[in-house]
Order: sequence, then C-alpha cells, then structure tokens
Amino acid sequence: MQQETSDPQPIRRAPDEEDEAGPERKTVWKRLRSVFTGGEEQRGLGTFQGVYRPTVMTILGLMMYVREGWVVGHAGLGGAVLIILLTFLITGTAALSLSSITTNIRMKAGGVFYIISQSLGLEPGGAIGVPLFLGQAFSAALYVYGFSEAWIYLFPGHPQLLVVYVVLAVVFVITLISTRLAFRLQGVVLLVILASLTSIALGVTSAGQQGPLHEPRLWGDFDAGGFWVLFAIFFPAGTGIKVGASMSGALEDPRRSIPRGTLAAVATALVVYLLMAIWYSLVASPEELQSNYLTVVEEAAWGDLVLAGILSATFTAAISSLVAAPRVLHALGEQGLLPRHAFFARLTESGEPRNAALVTGGLVAVVMLAGSLNRVAVLITMFYLLIYLTIDLVVLLEQRLGMISFRPLFRIPTWVPLVGISVCLLAIFVINPIFALVALTFIVGIYVYLTNQELHTPWQTVHSSVFVSLADWAIKRIERSPEQANERSWKPDLLVPVESSSELEGTYRFLSVLAYPKGLLRIVGVRRPETPGAWPRDESEGPRDDLDALHDVAHAFRQGGLSATATVIEAPSLLKGTELSAAVLRGSHFQPNIIFGLAHTSTQKTLQGFIDTAAANGMGVALLYPHPQAGLSYERVLNVWASDQSPDWELGLRLANLDLTVLLAHLIYKNWDARTLRLLTIVRDRGEMPNARAYLRRLTEDARLSPRTEHWIGAGTFLDRLTEAPRADLHVLGLPRAVDPGFMAEVVRRTGSACLFVRDSGLESALA
Repeated sequence: MQQETSDPQPIRRAPDEEDEAGPERKTVWKRLRSVFTGGEEQRGLGTFQGVYRPTVMTILGLMMYVREGWVVGHAGLGGAVLIILLTFLITGTAALSLSSITTNIRMKAGGVFYIISQSLGLEPGGAIGVPLFLGQAFSAALYVYGFSEAWIYLFPGHPQLLVVYVVLAVVFVITLISTRLAFRLQGVVLLVILASLTSIALGVTSAGQQGPLHEPRLWGDFDAGGFWVLFAIFFPAGTGIKVGASMSGALEDPRRSIPRGTLAAVATALVVYLLMAIWYSLVASPEELQSNYLTVVEEAAWGDLVLAGILSATFTAAISSLVAAPRVLHALGEQGLLPRHAFFARLTESGEPRNAALVTGGLVAVVMLAGSLNRVAVLITMFYLLIYLTIDLVVLLEQRLGMISFRPLFRIPTWVPLVGISVCLLAIFVINPIFALVALTFIVGIYVYLTNQELHTPWQTVHSSVFVSLADWAIKRIERSPEQANERSWKPDLLVPVESSSELEGTYRFLSVLAYPKGLLRIVGVRRPETPGAWPRDESEGPRDDLDALHDVAHAFRQGGLSATATVIEAPSLLKGTELSAAVLRGSHFQPNIIFGLAHTSTQKTLQGFIDTAAANGMGVALLYPHPQAGLSYERVLNVWASDQSPDWELGLRLANLDLTVLLAHLIYKNWDARTLRLLTIVRDRGEMPNARAYLRRLTEDARLSPRTEHWIGAGTFLDRLTEAPRADLHVLGLPRAVDPGFMAEVVRRTGSACLFVRDSGLESALA
C-alpha cells in the first residue's frame, strides 16, 4: 500500500490544495488503477474487483470464442438461443439461490463448499465438495484444451497432445510459484477481452463490405449428437457463478457484493451470448460454423486481437482453476473429510496447499487423456449440474422449514430453487442416465461414509432442523389422529431410573440389546436431597454420588448408535423419582412405554411401586434379575415362557400378558444374534399338552418369530417342573400384578440363569 511521507522541501501549493486536491487526485488514481489490478491496496475487495470482474470474465471466455459458433451451426439460431436460455435458466436460478444463501450467513473463506457445509453440515458439504473439486480440476483441463485450439490455429504443425501437456506444465509451475498471478493479470485480460469484443462487433461491418450477410437458419439439423449433446458441451459457459462466492474471504462486504456482482455478471453474460449467437448466424453459413471452431477469428475485424483474447482468457482461467481446485481439496482435508486428510490439509510455510496442488495437477494430467475439449466439457457439465442442484436444494430446504433463523437480506420466491432443481435433474438424466446414476450413487456413498465417521460440525446447520421439522409435522398429525395406540409402530422407549451411574454401567450391554436399533433410553438419576439440619458438606470431599457421570454414559449409548437422554432430579426415594418422571413424561408427545429396573437390588416396595406406576401411566415393566454367578452367560440361548392358557388356547390380537414378553424376546434374540430361541409352557393337565404345542406353533407363526424356534411343554406345577426345562442364558417370563421378590429369586435359582420379568401395558401387540 502506498505510504504517505513528509517532504522537507517547501511545496508551492496552497494549504487547501494539499489537504484536499492532492488526496482527491490520489484517490481517483487508486480507483482507476484498482479496476485493472488486483486491488491489493484495499483492505477488502469491492463488488467490481472481487465478484463482477472475475465472474463475467469466467463466463465470457472459452465457450463464447470457440464453441458458440459451432453450436449455432448445428442447432441453428433458434436452437442455439434455446440452449443459451436453458443454460442461463440453470445458472440464473443457482445464482439467485447462491445470493440468497450468502445474505443469510456470515461468509468466510471457502466459497461454495463452505456455504453448503454451513447450511447442511460437513457430511453433505463433503459429499458435494468432492464433485466441486473434480469440476474445478476438470475446468483446468478444459481451458488448456481451449488454449491449445487457438495455438494450433496459429501453428498448425504442432501436435495437440504435446501442446496441451506443455501448457499444463507451464500453468502448473506458475501456480506453484505465484498463486496470485492470475488475479493480477485479470485487469489486463479484461482489456483484451473488451478489445476483442469490439473487434467481433465490427466484424459485421467488414463482413457486409465483403459481401451480403447470411440469412440466419432458425433450426439446425443437430447432426453432432442432438440437442442435449450440444447443451452438455456448451453448458460450461455458465459455470462461473461460483467465482464470486469463492472470493468470500477476500471481500470487504460479502453479503452485499456476492449477490450484486454475481447477478450483474450473469445478466451481462446472457446478453453477450445472445448477441453473439445472432452475430455468428449473420457472418457465416451453418457449414462454415460446423467445420471451423474458430470462425470468430476469421470473421472479426481484427482476428489477431480475438486470438489474443482467446489465449489470454483461457491461460488465466486455467491458472485460476488450478489455484481454486487445490484449495477445495485442502478444505476437505482440513475438515477431516478425506482418507489421509492430514496429507491434504498440510500447508507450506507460505500457507500454500502444496500437497493438494500436486494431486490436482496429476489428476488434470490424467483427464487430458480424454482427448478433446468436447469430452471434458460433458464431464464438467455433469458435475456442475449436481453442484447447482445442491445449491438450489439448500435454499428450498431453508425456505420450506420456515425457521426463524432463515431471514436472508435477498429473498427469492420458492419457485426459483424448485425450477432449478427440476431442470438440473432433467438435464442430468437426459444427457447421460448411466453417468447420472453413478454420480448420484458416488455422492450418496461419500455421504454415508462421512456420516459413519461421526464428524463434528463446528457450526450450527439446517441439517438437524430438517428432522426437527419432520418430527414436528408428525407430532401434529398424531395429535389429530383418533388412535391412542399404534401397535405396528411400537418400539421400546425405556424409562430407566437409577441412583448411581455405576448401576447403569453394569446394565449397559443389556439395555443396548433392548433398545437397538430404533428404541430410546430415558435415563433418570434420582438424587436424594440433603437432610434438613445436617452439617454442610465440604466440597473437598467430592460429590456425594456419581450421578453427574450419567451424561457420559448416555453419550456412550449414543456413540453405540442408540438414542439416549440423561437427567438428574431430586426425590426422597428411587420410587418417588420414578413416579415423578412417569407423570411428567406422560404429557410428552412420545411418552416412555416401559419402566426398566433391577429386581435383585430393589425392595419389594420399590418393585411393586414400579408396577403400580406403570399401570397408572399406561406403561409396561421389565425387571432384570441377573444370575449371581453366571450373569447373562454366553448370550446364545433364549427361553421365552408362556403361561398356561387352559382351557382356551385361542390366539387374539391381545395375548394374556405375553405381548411385551414376545416383543422384547424377539429384540434380544436378534441383537444377540442368538443360536436358539425357545418357547416354553407348563400345563397342569397333561391332556392339554397337544393344545399347548399347537398354541406355541401358531404363536411362532403369527408373531413372525424365527422359523427355527424350538418348543418345549411340561406338565405339572410351574416351580416343580422348572428345573427340567432346557437351560438357557436368559429366561423371559411374565410378571404378575402383585410382585413377589422371593418367587423371582427362586426362579433364578432353579433355572440357573438370568431372568427378565415382563408385564404388559395392554397397548402393545406381538401379533400386529
């Protein structure tokens, strides 16, 4: 930045002139110079230097010079205009969506990747960040091919493959030496482009002097592959709208500059492309346009000036792409979204992503093997259609969720992103349905991979709000539904009252088995209040219990893929805390449906209180009684007991205190991946044994239990015959209304195994 210095020599100027005229002239000079330089003397770039100029230069580049005339030749003026309008419909809706997003968030460096990540989270940001990187890397190959076509026009004897790799090497070395060179050259290149456009415009006059202008053909023969092939080749003309967003970290006011600069650039480019289509149709015949990619050079007033525009525009654009793509790759690595992410996140001492640049250069060198500009253009089109689709989708989600946090300064109607999404999907699948399916599968695969990495997004996103809104919608529908219980949507929602974290840790594995994969654990720590009149506790003694660790246990459940919450309340006893929790949660939209407790550590009063509280709140009960020595043993064999149904062995929608028993047994069997599931019953009358066997078979079939389920029937009294039952690692039995701890202990002793005692709520059905 230019510094002001004091001059000891007398200055022959009035004081007012020194104070006002001098600084004014200096400011004017700075403004004029900043238009055609990188604007480095400013603390932040403005709308023109930072957004409009790089965006319009990217759009008004390669395709305008070397492919628009070819498109007009094959499609005719009407077909070319339709392709241009479709391109700018997609580009325009994405530009409007991008502008809306940028006025709703605090923009930082990172461009489109940052915008998507901040809105949807790192997982979707990473899933679309990879296509964004590939699109920018392939763009470098596209611009190098464009440069080579102009070069070969000057030097026809040079082999194209050699030219493209030499140019790529030169461009790559420049990006390693000076990443700011392309930005510094933009002012000069802009002048060259403006001069070439002037030469092109004057070409109509020179063509008229040489002979009559051609009559435009409104509709072409499309013999180059059809409408969508021409569209796919031409579409990279509209991939420059992301440039302004990629400059977000260098802008003085991103929220103001990005919408204004991007939309102004798109509007300017649309007008220029339409005028150029008319120009091409006037100065050359369709046959000439089809056979000569560089008709624009021959029909311009000064062809050499147009060649200079092509060479300078494509060269600087290639540099810009090879600068931008490694930065996206670096950002992906920095956020831990890539395998060996530390390698890609590494920077040189000067802050350059050297490793990412080397990988990008190697990838571009491989893409060069595609062999032509047209093939690379189609690849770029597919990737950018996916990117633009995602940008529109972000805005549509934000709009439809109706969150108060979405209040952009630049608002757009809902139909704008909706049209963008629809047209992008149509174009993707019409151009190449196989590639579209592969690309979408690839993106979904990346998303699934990143989701399994348990990434931590260091900012608030709309990602979770999607599910919150869906849950809100579902809750309102449930409230309007006349049904109070839905057996088909039943899932375990356990209320787990405890007085210590260690008590919960001891049942961690079993609770996981009961709740996985769709269940919910609501852990309630019951802390007894201090006794009135007692001496105050000394803080140096540490906590009076370990309930503060409940949140760590709940976090461990969540890491295991379960939904779990933890809270601590004060109550005079575990039972009172359970009663209070059940009463409060009964008013929630999704109240718990099972009270879980440990039978061997609770008193008869507490166990009976669990049953009474559950009955009063429409909940079931599950009481685990581990074997004192064997625990849950090998977790391979499961016995499920049905009570004697004599004399009526009919199956109805509701079973006699057996529905919850069967449902929990099914979950345990599946989550244990157990070897054996066995249904058992003991009847008093031996003559009922055939009926009991038929009942167990029907229960197995109607409850959709494993077809390998075994059956065992005994005759006599329950406790007497219990010791004859086949051994198991866990027995699941019904629980009577009046609890008897002595009976429960005796069952555990006689079976030699852990037991789970279950009582239905009456609202579940194993046969639904």
